[in-house]
Amino acid sequence: MGADAGAIARLSRLLVDGRVDAKALDERRNEIALLLEREQQGLVLSRSDLLVLGVNLHAYYTALETLLERVARLVDEEVPTGANWHRELLLQMRIQLPGLRPRVVPAEMIPNLDELRKFRHFFRNAYVLDLDSGKTLAHARRVLEVHAPTSQGIAELFRHLEAVVLTLAKT
Repeated sequence: MGADAGAIARLSRLLVDGRVDAKALDERRNEIALLLEREQQGLVLSRSDLLVLGVNLHAYYTALETLLERVARLVDEEVPTGANWHRELLLQMRIQLPGLRPRVVPAEMIPNLDELRKFRHFFRNAYVLDLDSGKTLAHARRVLEVHAPTSQGIAELFRHLEAVVLTLAKT
């Protein structure tokens, strides 16, 4: 197993950590969906509800970006740098790297994911949290729109990595 032991360890760690990130995505998506359901039933979301929604939107994008950054570091061996690295990371993950990994993020999801990234930046840096109800709810709907296709891309990545680990373990 010599030279491949390091690769097996890195990819196995990525699978374990990535599954934690994917579970966090599912949990945040479910909490967001519950709050949206209340709003769709005609209930006016309180300021506290909007803040909880904001926290979940922030956490959703953070979990996604953490997973994408792990992939960039451990598989691509290149994490974007510079002022626009967050956006560049999204763009990097929309590309399939033949023989290395499938695309992780569907290209058509990039505009909505980029809006969620911008919200996360706003939320993280806001000193006064007066969230615009309409904008916050629109971001919440974005999560519901991007979640299934993004989760599918992540699942494909995990299947690919599992196959690579098995192949490396046999050599």
